[in-house]
Amino acid sequence: MQANNISSLIDNLQHSILWAQQQDDMEVLCLARDNMDQLMSVVDSLPLADQLQAHYHIDQVLPMEWPLWMEACRYDDGSSRAVVTLH
Repeated sequence: MQANNISSLIDNLQHSILWAQQQDDMEVLCLARDNMDQLMSVVDSLPLADQLQAHYHIDQVLPMEWPLWMEACRYDDGSSRAVVTLH
């Protein structure tokens, strides 16, 4: 059952990555990040040998632009906070 769950999460990540490659939308990038976070929380609960295998499959799915996308999401997270005017 765990393998099916991981496979499904990897598929979700791959679909969101493909969607992000076709869209110029920060929400789509953040959806991909959320899918990655969900996948990683499941992978982290696996035995070490299974974690290594899962990381290999995840690395095959991630595009070269992934670090830049995640940096953009982090930057966008900061800009979504309320603006406070200091006098």
